[in-house]
Amino acid sequence: MAQDSAGSADFEAGVAAFADDKPHEALAHFETARASGLETPSLLYNLGVVYFRLGRYDEAEAVFMELLDTPHADLARFNLGLVKRAGGDEPAARQWFEQAAGPESPEKVRVLARRQLDEAQPGRFDGIDASGYLAAVGGYDDNIAGTPDDASSNQSGGFADLLATGNLRLGNGVSLLGVAYTRQYPDNAEFDNSYLSTGAAWQQGVGAGELTSTLSLASSWFGGDTLERQLGLEAVYRPDDCAFGIGAYGYDCSIDGSVSTIQGGSGFSAYDGEMLRLGAGAEKGIGNWVFIGRYQFEFNDRRDLTAGEQFISVSPLRNLLSAEARYYVTARLSLSARGDYRHSRYQDEHRLLSGADIISERRTDHRLRGVLLAQYQLSGPWLVLAELNMVNNRSTIERYDYSRREAMVGIEMGF
Repeated sequence: MAQDSAGSADFEAGVAAFADDKPHEALAHFETARASGLETPSLLYNLGVVYFRLGRYDEAEAVFMELLDTPHADLARFNLGLVKRAGGDEPAARQWFEQAAGPESPEKVRVLARRQLDEAQPGRFDGIDASGYLAAVGGYDDNIAGTPDDASSNQSGGFADLLATGNLRLGNGVSLLGVAYTRQYPDNAEFDNSYLSTGAAWQQGVGAGELTSTLSLASSWFGGDTLERQLGLEAVYRPDDCAFGIGAYGYDCSIDGSVSTIQGGSGFSAYDGEMLRLGAGAEKGIGNWVFIGRYQFEFNDRRDLTAGEQFISVSPLRNLLSAEARYYVTARLSLSARGDYRHSRYQDEHRLLSGADIISERRTDHRLRGVLLAQYQLSGPWLVLAELNMVNNRSTIERYDYSRREAMVGIEMGF
């Protein structure tokens, strides 16, 4: 215990020395901290950075290699690329940067890695870069969702999902975005659904952090008919350092908000209206673990549905709380468990026909969802996954009670 305390003191002294541009002094403190028994990812990372700064590339490489079996493997791969490039091994550097630019890396690491790849390709258009993501998944749904997605159909069947995203960076923080998704039920085509979105995003430094603003236009279809068209504006702010962490190994956090105006398709005019969302999230890596938490508030003001004397509200106030724990068995294999609780209270009472009477009741839902996920990184950009998704919804109006389970396997790739 005394050794750990001494090691922590030397580590903090090393961080302070490096911040004062005293790399030799920082190295002495870091090496003393390690000799005392401190072996945290933060120490290894900072030790590797100092070795690199002093031109001791072999030692820097050895330290960063030790981080490949931790949740900080993506940042380690990026730094290994820097080490190899500084040592004159450009092919090896490019391999590390390509891995760091993969879809599993945090956005900041992907941006840095792509920037290094651009510098090695002078023939590309100045300031223009592109990336994308593809996924193909097949599975079984034991209670196919109607519309909206919290309605039960009491039908089951297999499905196939296809997802594609693209990001074209134009320079000066401006990007063009696109998302296309479809789910097909071969034996239940009336529940097929699709989504298409396009937009533009702008990243800029604001204070000690980064602000990303996105303007998007999206359309969705259900059973071959237009469900909604949506125009949205979203802002996400990611501070460089959160309240309880230091540098790359503290907490990563963000706050976000969006406002959307929605037009329902023919037969879905009840969904006309506006939607507001506010949220906050945090992520922390500890050893081979990553913990993620998020809260989101949602306000809907929709047209709602009136049919004769009956009235159905589709304008909920929602609070969503979610948590995830991810464990890296190896640098390639991760296991995750996610859970969330969503509370939905609809703004106006439903008026529903029951026999010859009209019954009025406010709808309040309590939805629990659990997800088990395994992912394995193949060679290159390919990744395979297996997922089990379980949902249970309880409502004050019995017709909205349902449970649902989905099992799926698939393959993903980023480029």
